[in-house]
Amino acid sequence: MNKIFGFAGQLLIVAAVAFGLHYMFHSVFNTIDHWSTSTYNLIQIYFFEFILSLLMVVGIVMTKTKMPHNLGYMFLVFITVKTIANYLFISPVLKSEGDQSFVKHNFLLVFVIFLVFDVYVTFKLLNEEKGQEKNNKKV
Repeated sequence: MNKIFGFAGQLLIVAAVAFGLHYMFHSVFNTIDHWSTSTYNLIQIYFFEFILSLLMVVGIVMTKTKMPHNLGYMFLVFITVKTIANYLFISPVLKSEGDQSFVKHNFLLVFVIFLVFDVYVTFKLLNEEKGQEKNNKKV
């Protein structure tokens, strides 16, 4: 449970810093007005990705405690489900007739930021497992 809170705190920090930098970038380059004509706004995209990554962190940590040898496979399952959820979320923008390339590019950037965090969490947990196996062999 402590790992979930630890990773959730890290996720919150990553999301807040990324959102702040992203918003500042749009403010500096005067592109903030583009969001008023789009289907989604920046906060909605970050919130959606934050919730999905938080669920993924919980799922990955729970998998680590219950089935540590299946962590890599479960990561692939969670990433697949997350990608499908992202597609369903962004599909109204993809199907819209107007020029929504601004939203598409920003959504992709946010998706990649949170995807990197998900990979980081899984990497940390997988390496933790390898370290435990090495310690068990030494004994």
